[in-house]
This record gives sequence, C-alpha cells and structure tokens, in this order.
Amino acid sequence: MRLTPAFKASLVVLVLVVVLWVTWSKYSEFLSQGQRPPETALKLNRIEKDGFPDFLIKTLNGEDVSLKKFSGKLVIINFWASWCDPCVAEFPSLLKLLKKFNGEIVMIAISADYEEKDIHIFLKAFGEVNPNLHVVWDKSLELAKKFGTEKLPESYIIGRDGRLIRKVSGVDDWSTNDAINFFTHLLR
Repeated sequence: MRLTPAFKASLVVLVLVVVLWVTWSKYSEFLSQGQRPPETALKLNRIEKDGFPDFLIKTLNGEDVSLKKFSGKLVIINFWASWCDPCVAEFPSLLKLLKKFNGEIVMIAISADYEEKDIHIFLKAFGEVNPNLHVVWDKSLELAKKFGTEKLPESYIIGRDGRLIRKVSGVDDWSTNDAINFFTHLLR
C-alpha cells in the first residue's frame, strides 16, 4: 500500500497535535500542583531583571562596603570560606586577576567562616594586601541567603551599571587567558 503525500502530511499534523496536547497536559498538571521553580532560581531571575541589590556591610578592617560605593567599576562578589577546599583552590587565581587589572576590578570577598580568626589566618597565608580586595564576614549568612547562595564558592560578576553579567557556581580559574580576555572585553 502506497501512502499519498496528502495522507503523510495529515499523519504528521496528527502526530504534532498529539505531542503538543500531551506536553500541554503535563505542563498544566505541573502548574495545577503548585510547583514553583526553586527559590534560588527565583532570586537569580530577580537579580537579572532588577539588577544586583545593594547592601551595606563592614569589612574586617571596619570599612563600610556597599555595591553603590563601587558604581562605575567592574565588581566580583565572591562567596567563600577558609574551610572550603574548592574556595582555597580558587582564591589565588582571583588575587592574580585583581593584580592583573590593578584597580579596574574590585572584589568583595564574603566569607561564610564560623570564626573571624579563621578568615585572618587564611588571608595571612596569601601575604600581600590588595587595595581592591574587600573582605567581609557574613557571620549570619544574611547576604548568602539574600542572593540565594547555597554552595561555595560562588561568584557574581557585576557590570559598571550594577547589573549582573554572570554567575559562576563552583571553582573557576580566574587567571587563564580566556578569563583575562573576558574581563578585558568587559572593561572596553
């Protein structure tokens, strides 16, 4: 039996209608059960839409730090802890990036450590102080909760306009040629 082109086209349309109907049924069922995206995804969506919310916190040196303070600069907000092995592995490359761009990039390093002394010990291991590195202690994890950070390390790259450029979850090597080229492009 040979199928005519009109019959083949009708069959294709019928299959598409069935697939769309099944997909719509599953989606409607999902919505009717009150399913929502995870809260962290909702927070990230708000940040992407409205810009990164400002905050005010003191550095370990007692200096007030806010995102507004660095308006017009490229900012990396890095959530980390000294007990976090991936954070320890990532931190040197972040310092190299700051040094490479000498003042064009600012980093707010938000520690989730349990005790402040652990942060000081960790920073002392890296020796030199970079004026573009602002270390704060999020003792109550208020900022981490505000931004939906649940795993360390996690970083946000904020543009000069205060808008989120990229969120980086997990370890990254911030001193590779690709990273340098990426930030060079952002600074143009």
